[in-house]
This record gives sequence, structure tokens and C-alpha cells, in this order.
Amino acid sequence: MAQKIYKRIGIQRDSNLGDLSDKTLSLNNLLDTLAEPTTSPSTFISEDLDAIRNIFSYGLSSGGYRNIIGSRVEFTNSEGENLDFSPRITYQNKLDKFKIFSGIPRINGGNGLTAKYYNSNQVINPIPITGTVFTGTPIVTNNFWENGNFSYSQKITPESVDTNGGVEWSGYFIPTTSGSHTFSVNTTALMSFEFETEGYTSGIGTYTEHSRIGLTTTLVGSASKFSNTITLAAGTVGILTITSFIGIGQSVSGTNIRTGTTVDGYNRTTGVITLTPPVGFTTAITDVITNGNIVFSKAIGQDTRITYSTYVLEAYRKYNIRARYYIPSTVDAIGVIRNINFDIFYPGAISNSNLRYNYLYASDYNFSDAAKGKFNVFLDNSILSGGGTLGKAASSDDYVKVKSTKKVDITYAPKSSYAGIEKASRPCTTTNGTKIISISDTSGIEVGNYIFGTGVPTNTVVTDININAFITVSNASTASGSVTLTFIDHRGFVKRAVGKSSESGGSFSLSSENTTNLKSGMIMIGSGVQSYTGITTTGSTSAFTISPSQTIGAGTTVYFYQSRGLINEGLAAFCVPGDTTCIFTTSPTGAGATILNVTSTTGVANGRRVLGAQFASNTTVSSFTSSTITINKPTTAALASGGNFTVTNTNAPASANDGDRDLCCPPTDTSPPFSPTEDGLETTSSFPNLKIDSGNVKFSALTATVSAANITNISSTDSSTKRIPIQTPSVLKLLDNVGAGTTTILNILCA
Repeated sequence: MAQKIYKRIGIQRDSNLGDLSDKTLSLNNLLDTLAEPTTSPSTFISEDLDAIRNIFSYGLSSGGYRNIIGSRVEFTNSEGENLDFSPRITYQNKLDKFKIFSGIPRINGGNGLTAKYYNSNQVINPIPITGTVFTGTPIVTNNFWENGNFSYSQKITPESVDTNGGVEWSGYFIPTTSGSHTFSVNTTALMSFEFETEGYTSGIGTYTEHSRIGLTTTLVGSASKFSNTITLAAGTVGILTITSFIGIGQSVSGTNIRTGTTVDGYNRTTGVITLTPPVGFTTAITDVITNGNIVFSKAIGQDTRITYSTYVLEAYRKYNIRARYYIPSTVDAIGVIRNINFDIFYPGAISNSNLRYNYLYASDYNFSDAAKGKFNVFLDNSILSGGGTLGKAASSDDYVKVKSTKKVDITYAPKSSYAGIEKASRPCTTTNGTKIISISDTSGIEVGNYIFGTGVPTNTVVTDININAFITVSNASTASGSVTLTFIDHRGFVKRAVGKSSESGGSFSLSSENTTNLKSGMIMIGSGVQSYTGITTTGSTSAFTISPSQTIGAGTTVYFYQSRGLINEGLAAFCVPGDTTCIFTTSPTGAGATILNVTSTTGVANGRRVLGAQFASNTTVSSFTSSTITINKPTTAALASGGNFTVTNTNAPASANDGDRDLCCPPTDTSPPFSPTEDGLETTSSFPNLKIDSGNVKFSALTATVSAANITNISSTDSSTKRIPIQTPSVLKLLDNVGAGTTTILNILCA
């Protein structure tokens, strides 16, 4: 048998893989040359690959394939057959589609806080009372966070030079429920915890530090003999700042304090610290302490806990949050238990839970509209239960098509008095820059109600209610303090204003606000204002007319409401007020009239077109007074009192392509083919017949009166091709002959 002959030309034996029977040694020979050259010996051996050994791609087994059988996407064609989509929709397609739907951020929340790691020599020593505790550039930055429980058996990051050092987490917390949230942090090391300053409204906010636990902190306090409490002196920094140095589990020492005493709890408002005496004792204080030095300390490895209850947070708003964990270089932490755990108590919960990553967002998280999915955009544009507006009248690009499988239920009934629109007037507490208003009595208040009072911006509404605790509003308060706020019904509300002076007759002027968004036909409500007072705009920015005429006191606050529940402003950009005016009649007008009695002639000019079903083609204004309009052609149908028509300077014969402005003032009497009367609608002389193309006509009673004058002889050539079948549960008696030689023209077939 031929034998292998190894050639040793140009290759060293320690690099030769073929003549070694030990595969591991062969691999070591190869890897050794890959080690980076250093001043000290360095090796790269087979064991260095253990971390990735036995890694291989994993495919689907036959059982795995069976789990996805039948999951292909199908559609039903017009013949009712289920067919596969072509090209096939893969699971990757579905994931991509979900990404479009949910966006970035995803529906289930954030990706955790941004973490910055520092070496021990970057921890400032001694630890400063306020400000940062790290210096220099972080050695590593990531956003590793799952449930907020961190334990370090070795280094906090492989890049650290030793087991000390620290990490700073920062970013945003986004609650899903409005209310106060309580954060709880346990650690065996040193730590600080900060949260966004109340009232801050933009960007990476101003933090308020609520806890900073160091190795040793000396404070001033007093205590009674044989007690278990110490009251801290506020000094120049205040109780809230003083208590930020206190953590449950810290050691407490000082004159007249038993050795081994620890902190059992603290009150951030009063500065009272409760103590746990050492084992074998019932009290921690042995004698009176008056403004004595109290030392609060801890050792690395000694577990301490801090808690912080936030102010009332608004659901789905992002708040800045920051926490630090650190061990100075002067402390020997080798072999010491090192951890930090974050928990949270949500509003309405019965116990703490882990602070999971999906409530936390990295400091560079993309919150832009471009990153939002279709579902998030849908939620942002949804109408709250308190009502809202669909689309915009200024641009057709903003129109919104509404589809529903159910009927549109409009239950709006115009209010007629101030008592009908005021929902509540309550003492409240506002905080500048926040959308949370504290209130002890929320009865009668609804989501959507408008709010008026000191520190509340215009057009502020209630967006959420926490019963007898607080409300969330749409705009942040502009002042802090205790104020009485008024809550007004939002249904049909347009705006609020104040009367300028005592008004009489039909005129009314404003001292605050203007007539923007006010339109003729709206209702004005206020204290002392008569029920169903309507307004008619005159083109003035500060005045209009009211009906019925009345005297209203100077300085009266008035509210304007819509007179109907469904307001269609789709033609607002087309029916420009300066070009088109809606005119209302004050008395009935019959067909053939050329003089019309109207409520106002504002916007009327000679030669302007008059449009409506009651007017002949090319009808124009010949002349007018303050209460009458004379037209060049007589009316073709009657107008009832209160009827309306259109006067416009467009649609002249030379500009017929401008579009028909007839519907800028749609008729209120549904004519033609009916004419309005005091008793109701009747068919016109031009259209005397009622024609039914399809459907059923039901009568509660049917009476036919026949007289000789209405009888027409039927000749042999007459025939009837149309029948009206009448179904009746009782006998229907028909008279065939009314008189000798005559027959009724009523031909009825009974089923």
C-alpha cells in the first residue's frame, strides 16, 4: 500500500495540519497565528471557540411543516371559489404588512431605556450632592432592558476594567393609564432616580432628582426620647430635597441612636423618618435629640430601597426618566452581591410589578409621524366619545368619507337656556404646563365638555375623567393655583364671547372675541337671554342682529350653539359669503309675486341673481330696502314664512361654468313639487298628480266620494292597463252602477 510522503519544503512542522493525529492540536496550530501581536505572550486556541461551537442553521422538521399547512392566503372569486393569491404571500410579507399597520414604534410599546456604561475611574469621587456622577465618554452604549432586574456577578459590561463602575439609563416612560405611578428601586450599590419635572412640555426635559443614595450622608434632625422616629430639619434645601438622600434599609447613627438602627420608612412631605431598632430593642432613640447630626450610611452589598410616587401622569404622553447605578473606585466590591431592580405600581393595581421594557423608550426613539403605522395614525385622528369634526372645508384633499353599517344617530337637541348648557362649576387645582386638573367632585362632567376659567386656554375640553380625583384636558394649563372652573355642554358648541354694552332692539356687539365662525341661524345663550335667541350675521367682525329683540346687560357672557345636530360645511369653500347670501322670508309669498318680505338684505345688490325652485330662470334683484327685495320676474311657486333662497353675484349667463349656487341655501320646505301652506304641503297646480313608481301605499282609512259631476262615460274602446290591488281584512263593497246608463271609472281588483 502506498504511503504518504510529507514534504517539508517551505512549511514548519508546527504549522502542518496533515501530519498531526490530534485534531485539536492541529486547530491550535492554525489559530495561534491569528492572535494579535502584543508585548506579552498571547495565544488563540480551540477552547476560545467554545462559545460558538455546535452552532448551525436549523430547518423545519416534518412536524414543523405540518403546523403551517393551510396557512396560505386565499381569496374568493366571483364564482365563489377559494383560490391562492399569486404571487404567494409569504410570512415575511405578512410581517412587513404588520410593520406598516403598527409602525415604529410597534403597538406593544418601546424598546427599553438607553444604557450608558462607565468605568470605575469615571465615577466622580466623592459623589456630588447634585448633578451627574459620571465623567467622560461612556465606554459602551446600548438599550439592554427586559424587566428592570439587573444582577452583576462579574463586570457590568465586558468592556469594563473591573467590577466597579456604573451605568446610566435614560429615555422616556409612557403610561397607558392616567394617574399617579409609584416607582420602587432596590439596590445593593449606590443609585439615583430622576423623573421629568412637573409642567415640562417639550424635548428632553428638565429632571427632578427624587433619590440619591450615597455611602454616607449627614443631615440635621430631632427626636423624642424612646421613640422610633426622627424629624429632619428642612434647612435651606427643603424637606423634599433632604429626603432624597434617604433609603429604606440604610444604617442610621448619631448621638442617642442605638447601634444597628436602620431606616424603616420616610415621608417626603413632612420629613419624618421611621426607624427599625436593632434586634433585642423596642426603641431606636435612647434620649432626646435636638437638631443633632444624623448619619445615614450604607455599605456596598447592603440592600436599600427607595420609592417615588409621581404627580398625575397623562395616558400615552411621554415623560423623561433617568436612573443611575454606580460603585466608586475606592470601594472593594469583589465577591459582593451587586444588583438593582426596578418595579412599578400602576394606578388601580393591587401590587408592584416589574417595570418592563414596553413602557420604556430609548432617548433616540423615533416618535415622528413618518414612523407611525396606519393603526397609530387612525387612533391619532379618531373622534373621542365627546364628539369632534370630520375633515376640513377648506380643501377637498382633507375630506373624509365615513362608512357605517349602522344608521347615523343624531340626538342633538338645541339648548335654550344657560341652565341647560352649564354642566358644572367646581373648585379645581391647575398646574402650569400640565393637562391634569385636580377636582374632588366630577359629577355632571362629561368627556368633551368645554372648560372656562383662569389658567385654562381657549377651546380646552375634557378628554378623560378619573372619578372625584382629576380630569385630563386637551390643552396644558397656563397657570398654577386653586380656581373655580365652569364646564359647558360641548354638543353643538361654537364659541363664547362677552357683550360690549347694553343692547336693545335687534343689534348686539361683542367686547371680547369676534364673529369668526358665527353664522346666521345659530343660537345665542346666556344668563338673562331669552330662549331660542337666533343670530343673523351682518358682515361685521364684532356685531350681528338677534331675534327676538331684547335688552341684554353689559358684560353678559354669551355662548353660541348650532341650531341643528348635523352641520354640513362641504360647500363652505364653494359658497363664499361675500359672493353668496342666504335670505329668509318673514311672511308667506304666493306664486306670481315680485316683492319679497325678508329678515335682512345684507349682501344683496341690484343685478344679483336670485336662485331657488320658486324663481324663474335669470331672475335678478331689481331693487331692495332693508326688509324687502323686488325681483324682475314673478315667482313661479309660493314661499312660506321662514323659507329661504339664494342671492349671488355668480351664475350669470356669461359665467354659467362657475357652478350652481342654488344649493348654497337649500330649501327648508321640500318644494317642489309641493307648495307650502299653513296646514302642510299640497301638490301644485302644475303637478296635480301623485305618481308611484314602486312600493306600497298604506291607508289607515280610505274614503271615496263619487258624484255625478265626476263621472265619465266609458266607451267600448276604453281600456285599463293599470291596476291598484287593495288588500283588506274586511269585505270591500263596490258599486258598479251609480246611475242609469253610467259606470264608475274606479276599477279595483281585490286580492
